[in-house]
Amino acid sequence: MRFLQLDVFTDTPYLGNPLAVFPEADGLSTEQMQTIAKEMNLSETTFVTSADAGGYDVRIFTPSEELPFAGHPTIGTCWAMRHLGMVAGNRLIQRSRAGETPVEVDGERLWFERTGTARADLRDGDLGVGATIAGAVGLREDDLILEAREIGRHGQLYPAVSSAGLDQLIVPVRNLAALGAASPNVEHMRALPGMGAYCFTAVGAGTIRARGFFPEVNVPENPATGSAAASLGIYLADRLGPIEFEVIQGVEMGRESHIHVVAEAGRVRVGGGCVLVFEGEISALP
Repeated sequence: MRFLQLDVFTDTPYLGNPLAVFPEADGLSTEQMQTIAKEMNLSETTFVTSADAGGYDVRIFTPSEELPFAGHPTIGTCWAMRHLGMVAGNRLIQRSRAGETPVEVDGERLWFERTGTARADLRDGDLGVGATIAGAVGLREDDLILEAREIGRHGQLYPAVSSAGLDQLIVPVRNLAALGAASPNVEHMRALPGMGAYCFTAVGAGTIRARGFFPEVNVPENPATGSAAASLGIYLADRLGPIEFEVIQGVEMGRESHIHVVAEAGRVRVGGGCVLVFEGEISALP
């Protein structure tokens, strides 16, 4: 059974976030998919179970569990299916456990679109800007706040849960020094809402630096997290109004990624590039 390995949210091989795509996986069981994803040992591996003129059905696995939706697998799987000629056209529908996700091709960049919601800030109680969140990401409590003027807006930003298909804990941090010092504590992370923690800070109007920590799904740090960038877009649009920005992620891992986000209230588009690194074949199925 053949597969492709791509780097997503980059146009340079060996940067961005790697993804394995199995484009003809309709004969595999759930257990086989999970075993293969564990063997690939990437943050996600995708298995396409059917394709038609309008899109394709896909299942998305981390090394330890299946996800209803994920961002860089959406960009990468769509790119792979078009590269192989298994789908055509510039507007396609990806069907996963999270429902239908429109994907649009615009030159060298692919965009997916999601709707979502952002919850209230976590300022008080056990999950406020306090020991639980700070301990989970290895920072001090006073690091967990960001002045919105750094993004060219007004106000202050605090941690909150946001979702564009997956609940994500969005964690603003004071500056790049704090972002660089962040380090996940698995024990503390078990007490957090949502999946992992997506820490971000501003480096100027229109540009954000981020790090994504998801140790509970065997992804200690992710070099590019499209679903979390989508959730961040929903979060920022809810608080600051319509917004467009670029997320730079993976710098601390030596896998710099560039994620483009356009968001308004309740709706977000996330885009990026993709490059083929190698093609291979599974010679022994589990």
